[in-house]
Amino acid sequence: MAEYGTLIDPQRPIPQVITEITGLTEDDLKGAPTEAEVASDIRDFIGLGTPVAHNLAFDMRFLNAMFRRNKLVEVAAVGIDTLAISRSLFPKLCVYPEGGGSHRLSNLMYHFRLEDSYANSHRARDDVMLLVEVFRHLQDYAAGRGKVRYPEAVTHGCPTCGSPMDLTRDGGRNLLICRKQPSCTVELVV
Repeated sequence: MAEYGTLIDPQRPIPQVITEITGLTEDDLKGAPTEAEVASDIRDFIGLGTPVAHNLAFDMRFLNAMFRRNKLVEVAAVGIDTLAISRSLFPKLCVYPEGGGSHRLSNLMYHFRLEDSYANSHRARDDVMLLVEVFRHLQDYAAGRGKVRYPEAVTHGCPTCGSPMDLTRDGGRNLLICRKQPSCTVELVV
């Protein structure tokens, strides 16, 4: 499998919130190429391949904006969107502790028990490798080859009101707690 990776000098200060999310500082980007220096390489790397992304439309907007700025051919906005697949397979996926939200890539990391390999990473390469693993798990689950079977409340929400549930850990037990509390008091041990 071919890989391409580079940091890009944004040629402007990095907002503090981006440093908090990614850990990248301006010192990390000193000497990195500019967008104009690598846009053509990125476009060549993608070639005619099928893009796979978690929230494909979001990523394609960024890529195609860069390609337009650099007078390169845009990538067709068709591809494989693991967010859409996740929503289809798990309509109301529970939110795992530190998962961040029902269908976020980080939540799927916990759902497929990949956190030992990816939980502490905030770099693009590691996010891509996590995406590859999540995509494989989604394919296996859709084909009935999934290694783990989940209670319906984990993937389809509260059996009483249909709301997504939060997974919490209480001692040695995993509890699903309806997000509509206090109006819905469903709590399930899973």
